[in-house]
Amino acid sequence: MTLSGRWLEEGGSGPTRISAPKADSNEAPMSAVKSVGPAPGRIAEQVPAFAAIGLLGYFVDATITYVCAKYLGLSPELARPPGFLVATVVNFALNRSITFRHSHAPLFRAFIRYCGVAAIGLAVNYSVYSVCVILAPRVGIVVTPAILPLFVAAGSGAAMVLTFVGFRFFAFRS
Repeated sequence: MTLSGRWLEEGGSGPTRISAPKADSNEAPMSAVKSVGPAPGRIAEQVPAFAAIGLLGYFVDATITYVCAKYLGLSPELARPPGFLVATVVNFALNRSITFRHSHAPLFRAFIRYCGVAAIGLAVNYSVYSVCVILAPRVGIVVTPAILPLFVAAGSGAAMVLTFVGFRFFAFRS
């Protein structure tokens, strides 16, 4: 019996670390062994990284949307897709190398899956953005290029949880 096993039988108090027997041990294996150390890809590490990268992606998206509306004269609806496309590629590269760096999913497969999840996120994101554009004049807000980044933020925020779950459990799954 291991030292920790004897300590448990002796009625010790306080936190306990129970470990599986060593390979050369004659002890019976335990049925419910959990790792005590940090696991690769822990959600506690991934959420802040995902949020920081998402914030960067927001700035890329909002800046391109603003530039397309203000300097290229595109309507708010047409100014948004270029920003989203560039932000998607930037976010994929950063999430692959930072947030989900422990993933062993092949690059191309991960990118295709990422784009699929991002497309669903885009539907949610763009829907919220469009609702903001449509409703703003009804509540007395003039739709100008300067207000569009706020609408981009509303759409991005709405899609954030959905895309994190999709990226974590589908796009970067090995």
